[in-house]
Formats: sequence, C-alpha cells, structure tokens
Amino acid sequence: MYGPMPSQYRENTQAQTNNEQTDMTLNDIVCNANKELCICGDFTLPDFILTERISQAFQDAKAKGTRIRLITEITKDNLSSCKQIMKFAEVRHLEKLIGNFAINDLEYFGQAQGNAFASNLIYNNDSGLVEQQKYIFENLWNNAITQHDKGSSLEVGVDPEEIKVLSDPYEIRKTYLNLINSAVSEISLIIATPNALQRNYKGGIISMLIEASEKRNVNVNLVIPTYEIDMHNGFLPIESLSKNLNFKIKSIVPPTRKTHLIKTTFLIVDKKYILIIDVKDDAQENFIEAVGYATYHTSKSRTESYNFIFDTIWRQADLHESLREANKNLLYSYQKLEEHDAMEKEFINIAAHELRTPSQSIIGYSELLKTLPERNKQYEEAILRNAERLFSLVTNMLNVARIESQTMKLNKTVFDLNVKIQNVIKDISQQTGLNNDDKVKIEFVPIEKVDIIADKEKIFEVFANLVNNALKFTKQGTITIILKREYKTNQAIVTIKDSGPGIDPEIIPHLFSKFKTKSEKGLGIGLYISKNIVEAHGGKIEAYNNPNSKGATFIVTLPLKV
Repeated sequence: MYGPMPSQYRENTQAQTNNEQTDMTLNDIVCNANKELCICGDFTLPDFILTERISQAFQDAKAKGTRIRLITEITKDNLSSCKQIMKFAEVRHLEKLIGNFAINDLEYFGQAQGNAFASNLIYNNDSGLVEQQKYIFENLWNNAITQHDKGSSLEVGVDPEEIKVLSDPYEIRKTYLNLINSAVSEISLIIATPNALQRNYKGGIISMLIEASEKRNVNVNLVIPTYEIDMHNGFLPIESLSKNLNFKIKSIVPPTRKTHLIKTTFLIVDKKYILIIDVKDDAQENFIEAVGYATYHTSKSRTESYNFIFDTIWRQADLHESLREANKNLLYSYQKLEEHDAMEKEFINIAAHELRTPSQSIIGYSELLKTLPERNKQYEEAILRNAERLFSLVTNMLNVARIESQTMKLNKTVFDLNVKIQNVIKDISQQTGLNNDDKVKIEFVPIEKVDIIADKEKIFEVFANLVNNALKFTKQGTITIILKREYKTNQAIVTIKDSGPGIDPEIIPHLFSKFKTKSEKGLGIGLYISKNIVEAHGGKIEAYNNPNSKGATFIVTLPLKV
C-alpha cells in the first residue's frame, strides 16, 4: 500500500505523495536491493546515477552480487555516462521514455513525471504491485536495444532509421531469411569462409537462393571462398547451377588464406537493403552458435557505397577468372607445343632413317649394276622397289606439309568406287607378289555401281594405305573389304577387316594423330593423312578392334554423287 517510507529509510530528502510528507531517496532502494535492481528512466537519469553518492551505492550493490539493469534513452549527450554505468550495470535503450522508476526485490519506487527522482515520488512495498512492475520492466527490457547496439549507431553518426545493430542471433537469422525471401529483382551475397558456406548450405540458405532464382526470377550473384572448397562432393550443386542463367557464382580473389580475420557475410537485396553479419566463432557448425553481431542498413548513400564495393569485387573476380582461363590456355598451348616439338624431333629422326634406307639401297644396287651387269634385271627391280618406297615417303611428307599449311587441293571427278578398290587390290598384289597360294588373302566382291565425286589419286592413297596396313599386321588369314551403299544418308561405306593382332590399346586414342605408330617401319603419318583426305571430302574414318575375333576393322564413309 502507499504510505510514508519506514523510518529506517528516512533521510533529509522529503517528497510529496498524495499531499502527504514522505522521506524518500533512490539511494534507499539501491541499498535495500539484494538479488536484483531494475531501473527505468528518461535521458537525464544516467547523469544523476553518476552523482557521487548514488554511484557509490550502485557500486556497493554490484559488489555484493546484485544484478543491476538500466533502461534509458541513450543520446549523444549521455552516451559517455551510459558507458561508465556499464561498468556496474547492464544498459539498454528505449526511445522517448517519460518518468522514472526503480524496483528491488521487495519495493517499488517511482515518479510519473519530473526528472531524476526529485519530485512526485511514489513508494510501494505491496508484493503484488512489485511483481506487476517487475513484469512490466521485463517486457520493456526485452524490447529495448542494447547499449552496445545503440552506442555503435550513435558513434558512427547514423540515424536509427538508417542502421540497426542486431546482437540476438535468432533475430539476425530471422532478418537474414526475411531479406532473401523479400528479394524482388537481385540478391548479392558474399560468403567469406568455407565453414560459413557449409552453414549456409545446411541452414537452407543456398536452397532459398536457388528457389529465388528459379521460381521468382531473382538474379543471384554469389561470391564464395577459393580455399578448401570441394565443388564436386555434392555440397554445392555447381553443375546444375551453371545451367541457371539467373544464378552466377564467382570466387573471392586473390585466393584467401585461412584466417580468423575474414569472417563477414555480406548480403545486399534489390540494391536497397544491406545485412552485414560478423561471426564470433567460425568453427561452429550451427548458425546461431557461430554468429556475433549484424548491422542492417537502409540509407540510400550507404547502400550505394556497399553496392559499389560488391560490384568492384565481382569485376575483380571476373578479371581473375579471365586471367586464370588465359593462363590455362597458355599452359595448354605450351604443353601442346612441347609435344609437337618432341614429335617433330622424333619425325626428323625417323624420316632420316626411313629415307636413308631406300637411298642407300638405290646407291648400292646401282654400283652392283656397274660391276655385275649380267644380273641387271634383279638389281633393276630392287632399285625400282626402293625408288617407289622413297617416292612414297617423300609424297607423304609433302602431304603432311600441305595439310598443316591448309594448302591441300582436291581435283574432284566422278568415278565408281568399286573400280578404285579393285585397282588398289591389284596394285598392292603386284607390289607384294600376293597369289592364291599365299597365307594372306584379300577378298572383295564388287556391288552395283557406286559413283562418288572425289579426287581419284587421294582416295586411292587412302585405301592403299589401309590395305597395306592390314597386310603389314596380318601374317595369316583374310583381309575382307566390303562396300555398301547407304541410301538413307546418301553415303558409300567401305569396311576393311583384317585378322591380325589388332590395334594396340595405347595407340587407339591417338590412332589418327601424326607420328603415332607401334610399327618398327614407317613414319606414323599414313592414317593421319588418310583421315584428313577423307574429312576434306566431307566423309569420316574410324577404327576399332574386332570384339569377338582377332584383328581390327577400319570404316570409311564418303558422300555419294548427288
């Protein structure tokens, strides 16, 4: 009930309550506090609390273990006082408070108006009213802003409407999610550490970004760290995101080292709203446990500044990606150049050997022809055979040079492919001396006329090379040549199948490349030349080992005469 203060609380100061005299001071309430002391007052209260006598009472209460909490309106003028009060009390801010009151374990003391408990004082020790006032204070406390938050906003000179400092992890997470869900046109997000990226993924943030881009057509620009990130472990769906035109990902550049200094998550929504989240413990897997403070910005000048910062980081990432791709291409070109250089050296060595052998044979047989004229026919055949081999080597080398310089010309005419294949078989049989008694046979059954328009000599060269290769690797068996006409695709298809040992698996990926051969003879350019000739005619050539038997099969496809 209301009434005069007990005599043990009376001091010289007196107050008027319901027209009765009562002795009363805030000092009494502070001294009587045991477990807790709750004080709420206007912007003048902090300076009053720091008066010598009152301040000492507060410090004595703190010393005996009393929890002291103060709610006031923190301003630029009383900010310094509030900071000093924080040494012995918890302080929070509420706008435009009127009046003052204090509650200890058993008593209520307040004033409806006036400043710093100087007049119009009310005292009550009724337990029900004290509990009621404690309930009111708790609600005010829960809705107030911490001294740190309010102090930060005042110190940086930004109005509350422009910046809000958040310290409650649950409120930070709620604000984070709400901003992403509210995005209409654009989300720009920087996640600085791999652990933060993991937390965003597990917390559903990445899924929300994907949904915003796919279902609401929001442009998402995500910047992620470059260190200790495994993009292919299913953690971040890079492959699927690459197909989403609204979702773009860049890496922080230069690559960040693992450091406890880089922790901030940086969110911009629709170029209007900014949330900057600072992490207190990046090792934590849970967002609530990891997060520290956050600042929420809405002022136009500040959002423009942060948008400029993000755009700068994004352009830098673009430039870094372009540079990285250029370096990658440069390295690839350098490796190819080294490979080409090695192949050229190998080609020169092989070519020198291959050219020397027939040349020496021609010189040797020519000298023998002078000394032993009676054996002229035998020597003439040997000279002719080596001369043809020498001519073939030189021709192939010239063909490679023309292909490389893109100067190979085609003299196209119309001819029957049946006839050309028969000519190849006849010519090779004469050169190698094949007959029906040999262990190796060549089988070809002509079909109805198959006209193609092509360069006769070069097409002859292709099939001569393929049949010669089949003979080289077939010691016994049959080389089967099949020609068929494909009406649907308007193509002629020639299949050459041998019964040799097949193609070495190491060679198959490079079969039609230059200087690739497992043969002890030859330059390894025949198939390379054949492939380029066929492709120059608009056809294709392929090869594979026979699945259920020995040998290999080559297939040449050429367009028919239209």
